[in-house]
Amino acid sequence: MMKKLADLLDRKRRELGMNYRLLAEAVGVSSVYISQVLRGIRIPKDGILVKLSEALELSPGQVLKLAHYEKAPEAARKFLELQTSGRGLAGAKKFDNVEPWELGPGKQIPVLGWVQAGKFAPSETGDIGPLNADDFVYSDTKGRNLFALEVKNDSMEPLFHQGDLIIVNPNLKAKSGDYVIVRVKGEGEVTFKKLLIKDRHIILKPLNLKYDDIIIDDESQFEIIGKVVERKTML
Repeated sequence: MMKKLADLLDRKRRELGMNYRLLAEAVGVSSVYISQVLRGIRIPKDGILVKLSEALELSPGQVLKLAHYEKAPEAARKFLELQTSGRGLAGAKKFDNVEPWELGPGKQIPVLGWVQAGKFAPSETGDIGPLNADDFVYSDTKGRNLFALEVKNDSMEPLFHQGDLIIVNPNLKAKSGDYVIVRVKGEGEVTFKKLLIKDRHIILKPLNLKYDDIIIDDESQFEIIGKVVERKTML
């Protein structure tokens, strides 16, 4: 049985006696980012993987192979090889063939930037098209065209925190009380708020009381990009 990339990296970190902060400093990223990687929430870009490998005294080539395998759709994995030419990963078990390891029941969902989300439109053919996503997250949430966003500020605290990942379904009809990703027309702004509909008024409500509500009287002035269906809260 193959071990997940996150399991391997975290086990090697513990063997070397490194905490998240020390590893983050060695790689040049935040402790929150390292936490997401080592808990299997996201797979880094290749450049970060190389730095992680070097910091953890692992073979960059083999770590990249593992990451590419884990990123690949299930149907494509049988075409990828994880053979190690007899040497194996330093500090890890040898991978004997292309048999996949368990990733849980979820599927791979792209993590988009907020600018990308603002340009997003559902595909009529089913799954989301190529988006050049830098990272992916695994989720067992059902739905087509799902994508993820990273919360960037404190406007939705105390329920959603900066660095949390939210899974968005663009094909569900949002109702009053739902958490939504909204494009406010005329401002070119994409925002994450709670949707409230009262007396024909549309209110985009932040949960943090230090922020003001956005009140929209004309429905044509905003567009709901998607409904938030899951959160992955950072600890």
